[in-house]
Amino acid sequence: MSVTTSSTVSIPTVPRWISRIVAWLLRSPFHALLSGNMMVLTFTGRKSGRRFTFPVSYLRQGDGLIMTTHHRWWHNLRDGAPVELYLVGSKVIGHADVNTNHADVAQGISAILQHIPSNARYFGIRLDQQGQPEATDLQRAAEHCVLITINLSPSKDA
Repeated sequence: MSVTTSSTVSIPTVPRWISRIVAWLLRSPFHALLSGNMMVLTFTGRKSGRRFTFPVSYLRQGDGLIMTTHHRWWHNLRDGAPVELYLVGSKVIGHADVNTNHADVAQGISAILQHIPSNARYFGIRLDQQGQPEATDLQRAAEHCVLITINLSPSKDA
């Protein structure tokens, strides 16, 4: 299954049953198999009030996390929306900020691919021989994605 955005970009998506298995694994004692760059994200829909939970890929940057998506659920994360994360075996809370600026999104995608090159296929990006994203692919992907920054709340134990 894949999502086709706008004209020519076809971005593969993960079947729901696989997402459920990954989310279970990330919450289990075996989370270390995936938790280096995967976490479980939970948030409440702005209009529906419904809770959404699914695994997402992330990259730590400073005191926060960044991720990207081409799915429409990002609309629920605008304006500092509260989020719950299951991150490296622990439940954490934070607030999300969404950035739709294509240059910023491209920079975020590039940073993610430096650490997780296998994610290039999800963006439809080819990597050159040095492992750098092809510029035209990166620009095209940035036009169809948003950059989400999660600012983590201080731990109650701190």
